[in-house]
Amino acid sequence: MFMLIISIIVILMILSVLIFPRLGHWLIVEDNLVESDIIVVLMGSVPDRLLEAVVLYQEGFAEQITMVDSHMVGYDVLLSKGVQIPKDAELSKTAANSLGVPNDDIIILHGNAKSTQDEAIIVRGYLRDNKDINSMILVTSKYHSARAKNIFTKALDGLERDVLVTSSPSRYDSFDAEHWWKNREDAKHVAIEYLKLFNFYVREQFQL
Repeated sequence: MFMLIISIIVILMILSVLIFPRLGHWLIVEDNLVESDIIVVLMGSVPDRLLEAVVLYQEGFAEQITMVDSHMVGYDVLLSKGVQIPKDAELSKTAANSLGVPNDDIIILHGNAKSTQDEAIIVRGYLRDNKDINSMILVTSKYHSARAKNIFTKALDGLERDVLVTSSPSRYDSFDAEHWWKNREDAKHVAIEYLKLFNFYVREQFQL
């Protein structure tokens, strides 16, 4: 009995050594880039994602950058008091303009998105009205890229045509997939992403 317990402990230790470091890598999906109709940059961590989108635009992978207007807690209260501040998408558009992207090549989709799922649904509606768009490059943070592609792929299944989704996690994201547990923010991202992935597979995917 004692040897059995020791064997189980040893096996668990070996599995933890093999699996634990890979948890960060499994959150990242980075596809081979192809020329696409639009670049969709997700809101959240704004600067790193926007920089990636602008680089892809300047390298000629797409002629349009698209983003969804995101929800801001308390924004309506500010408006009711006569105070108006720019949202993430508006700030991102201004930054992209400053980096050389023409105003006409940036589209903000309004919808007050509260989640990646909301963004995917809003983008799906835009693609439903713009049937000439058949491919997109999805830009987000590294740790968010696997879940984001899953959500968008599932959401776009609702269209009457195939839309190619190519994932391009931001090269400007500092997430360290190899040693994620050594950094508090990286560890938090990993823990939260796996919880959200679980929620996607057991509940969220059936709502898209």
